[in-house]
Amino acid sequence: MRKKTMCLLIMMVFAVILAVGCATHKATVTDNSKIEAVNFDLCSSVKITKVCYYMKKYKGAPRLHFDVTIKNISSEPKRFRLVIFLPDGVAGGGFYPRKGKNPVIKPGAELSRTFPMYYQKLPSGYTIRVQEL
Repeated sequence: MRKKTMCLLIMMVFAVILAVGCATHKATVTDNSKIEAVNFDLCSSVKITKVCYYMKKYKGAPRLHFDVTIKNISSEPKRFRLVIFLPDGVAGGGFYPRKGKNPVIKPGAELSRTFPMYYQKLPSGYTIRVQEL
């Protein structure tokens, strides 16, 4: 009976995390003592329009995932490199767009990507760096 109760409690916690896991660009209080540190290091030709993080199963275990949408605000087609840094030294990221014949984002266009991270808990903060290629 005790195992069933514990499993039910864990499932409820994950459901709540998934339901409210989307982050905004503001600092929020996570557990009454830690304030979330969110930093952006962006080039002048890009704007981040959405950042969402949540726990989801990946390669057999629950892992942290980031959904990031960027917008090309320059007047020329561009390709970007995004890197997400977590406080514990874990990092991940990739190219926008990932691949293609002429891999660029047209002016004014947005592109979303999901990045699974080898991290088993929600972060206390993160830094997102976007560079123009």
